[in-house]
Amino acid sequence: MTTRRICTALGWCLALALLAGCARIGVKPVPMDTRTREFDRTALNSSLPSERSLVFVRQRDLETAWKADAESMLLGLDREARAQKDREAFFVLAELCYYEGKKEHADKARAASYYLSSALYAYAYLFDDALSPELDIYHPYSRQAMEFYNRSLANYALYARETGLAYADGRELPWLRGKVRLTGRSSQLAFAPDELESYHLAYEFEVVGLTPQQVRLGLGVPMAVVRQPPPEASRTAADRFTPKVRQTYAATLFLRFSPHPEAKTSGALVYDAALEVHDPMRGTSLTVEGRRVSMEYDLTTPLALMMQQSPEPNGLEGMMNPAAWEKLSGLYMLQPYDPGKIPVVFVHGLMSSPTTWANVFNGLMGDPELRERYQFWFFRYPTGNPVLYSAMTLRRSLDEVRHTVDPDGTNPNFARMVVVGHSMGGLLAKTLAEEGGDALWAKVSKTPLDALAVSARDKALVREAFYFGPRPYVSRIIFVAVPHRGSDLALGLVGKIGRALITLPATVLRPVASVGAALLRAMGPGARDKDMPGITGIDSLSPKNAMLQGLAEAPIVTPYHSILGDEKQGGRTGGTDGVVPYASSHLDGAQSELVVHSGHSAHEHPLAIREMRRILLLHLQQGAASPAAP
Repeated sequence: MTTRRICTALGWCLALALLAGCARIGVKPVPMDTRTREFDRTALNSSLPSERSLVFVRQRDLETAWKADAESMLLGLDREARAQKDREAFFVLAELCYYEGKKEHADKARAASYYLSSALYAYAYLFDDALSPELDIYHPYSRQAMEFYNRSLANYALYARETGLAYADGRELPWLRGKVRLTGRSSQLAFAPDELESYHLAYEFEVVGLTPQQVRLGLGVPMAVVRQPPPEASRTAADRFTPKVRQTYAATLFLRFSPHPEAKTSGALVYDAALEVHDPMRGTSLTVEGRRVSMEYDLTTPLALMMQQSPEPNGLEGMMNPAAWEKLSGLYMLQPYDPGKIPVVFVHGLMSSPTTWANVFNGLMGDPELRERYQFWFFRYPTGNPVLYSAMTLRRSLDEVRHTVDPDGTNPNFARMVVVGHSMGGLLAKTLAEEGGDALWAKVSKTPLDALAVSARDKALVREAFYFGPRPYVSRIIFVAVPHRGSDLALGLVGKIGRALITLPATVLRPVASVGAALLRAMGPGARDKDMPGITGIDSLSPKNAMLQGLAEAPIVTPYHSILGDEKQGGRTGGTDGVVPYASSHLDGAQSELVVHSGHSAHEHPLAIREMRRILLLHLQQGAASPAAP
């Protein structure tokens, strides 16, 4: 065989070998996580579009054109998608526009145009019934399309905030194939758009210190909108109960697209877009093109942002120096009064403030029925004052809000009020459902109040503190770690130190001193100051305190529940939360009692929060209790 024939034969063998190699088909093992990551990859979570979109482009031999001139390729794909009414193509357009928006981050206006285009294409993929195949809402691609809509709209909102682009009716915004014309604005929030000071996207923050995060996925961009409090001159009567600080509300942004009549001119397409701001406290779904869609919201981020921007005064100061808190005391609503919702009033305990309820409020907000049926209020007071004095201010505050928002007493929702009290706050709450009067005064003095030689003003104040009756609008109370029969800590070193450091304000000290002096005179020449009981908030918690004993003996006429802490789970009769023993916090007449493995901050225990949720849902089911006589 000649050399030439040998070379020819070898060439054929090599060609056959190469052909055989090309024809080999098989598999190779890879880690399962690696393979699933390939399926999960999108332009949202990586530097590449999804494999699905890349395959779509390659099947149409558009990859080279896309890399050479992305905008021209996308315009051509848009025309093809509309001609063929191809839903799949609209998804690819949404993802590739989002991808191009990320690439164009240096040119903010161009990136914004791509993001608006992505939102529009994703909206069409989800809601245009003229496209085929029919939308499968259970397919993961539907959720991905919602994510492209949300994230694209979020990026456009950031662009608008950074550039000062405000809403204006008729304003035209550029997108890939034309203009988006703003044609309407609506808001479910309880204040006018011109009161909006700023807005933030929930996506911009990570929450610290609040759990769990009350977030639900869906359609729309969750936001925290900040309202500047109205000037004093324009505040309404109900505004007295909203804090004079920047208020932060949860909201969801939604942009509703629709083709503009006669929208096509010279190849350009015009869409109308209505800007909507939804309140997740009012509802959790959107109706779009006849479909009911879950709305995305985040309730925790706005709450955490508000607490960070407007920190609460220190609760220790409220105990040691009650005068510093006098102007801060009262009832506070996080949102304007809603006559269609039942009030739930939280009352904090010793050395504390309303922020102690943050995790409780956050946890209860996770239930949509509670959000839609209840409004949550908070009572702040200086805990160094005597309990009966603080309880009097609570009754005054609730009577005032009743007189302001329901003067005729005809709103059945107001009359179904629920009060939740932790520790000392439970003692204040109890006076809303008990009878004071002569029996309580007799615990302090055998001399009738009217017989004491004190000024009419001081006598009136003491009478208001001791002579009270159940409030007819309070229909249920939840006691959490409440020292109904006192705490031994008030007798020990902690009580002595605290008592020595507390400085009572003149508004409390003057009438108490006046009445105390009159009582000493009535007791005879042998009476001494040491014969008088202490008057600070800590003194009010002593098991030997006659006032506390009187409150413990009085019947509670309103349905109530108990939640108790036990730090060692040592059994109910011998248990304690480290501050209040079970024997002090237990009440025989409670409709329910739950003991959680916790210290004194039992109200923050997740099982305690679940129990409050259960009780509030039960309250809705059972209807209003029979109101007590005033």
